[in-house]
Amino acid sequence: MATLTMGLAEAKTNFSRLTAEVNRTGRPVTVLKNNKPWVVIQPVGAEASTLDVAVDFMDEYSDVFEELAK
Repeated sequence: MATLTMGLAEAKTNFSRLTAEVNRTGRPVTVLKNNKPWVVIQPVGAEASTLDVAVDFMDEYSDVFEELAK
């Protein structure tokens, strides 16, 4: 399951909705600040390791990383 991402401004604007959705679905959301992962919002008890979050992020943006590597 890929981690969802959103920018800090969007997360701040929709914080109540965001947290309700995270708790409803159980899917964590990575909040980006200056287009870099900053924090992860996840339900209490969810045990995603830092490595899992990083791998999910890299999987989601693999095309961007490939383009940057050229």
